[in-house]
Amino acid sequence: MTTFTLNLGHLPSRELNPNARLHHMALYQAKLAAKEEMYFLVLEKGRPHTPFNEAHITITWVAKDKRRRDIDNLFSSMKGYIDGLVFAGVLVDDSADLVGYTLRYERGDKNDTVIEISTSAPSVSQA
Repeated sequence: MTTFTLNLGHLPSRELNPNARLHHMALYQAKLAAKEEMYFLVLEKGRPHTPFNEAHITITWVAKDKRRRDIDNLFSSMKGYIDGLVFAGVLVDDSADLVGYTLRYERGDKNDTVIEISTSAPSVSQA
């Protein structure tokens, strides 16, 4: 199993939250900024030799405060960052039939978003 890990060092921007109700151009600019941030983060860390064709992405948000957050809003806020993974050549495609997700929320000493991309998905039992 191959794993590629990235740390954003912050939680997703509030502008990317679906409840922000931004003007469509302001939302476009926020998503573009997230995509570019991810692209440059990947270039800084070093791209994997070959892009992940099928992948499992584990996203862990770490918050230093005790505010309650909806994990579905946090995940929606990640669209630009995930698009940046495709743009940077880490993922071949981010469509639902090629990528699976695990989402986690934790409390910690500082805000962070940890993105782990692996070649194999965790086992899921089906009844």
